[in-house]
Amino acid sequence: MHTLKNQFIVLPNGEDIVDVIVGKLEKTSDINLFRASRDKFDPKQKFLGDKAYKGDAAIATPHKKTKKAEITELQKQENKELSSRRIGVEHLIGRIKI
Repeated sequence: MHTLKNQFIVLPNGEDIVDVIVGKLEKTSDINLFRASRDKFDPKQKFLGDKAYKGDAAIATPHKKTKKAEITELQKQENKELSSRRIGVEHLIGRIKI
């Protein structure tokens, strides 16, 4: 185990960092890391996440294709809209890592 797991919860458009989990040295999924810190926020709070956060009703995530079927054009459009809302966050995370 040599990977340090970091998690950032950021305001929309990457305006400000709300919460950070830095350097967790353990094997854990992103969604479980989020669930462990979920109690810091209002239960009605909604979040945007990438595919690693699939499986939690509070987090809007992109559609994934299945082994048997591709995603529809509508789902592709929704993924594009979601990614355009998250790009500021991704840029902020990139700046922090650099």
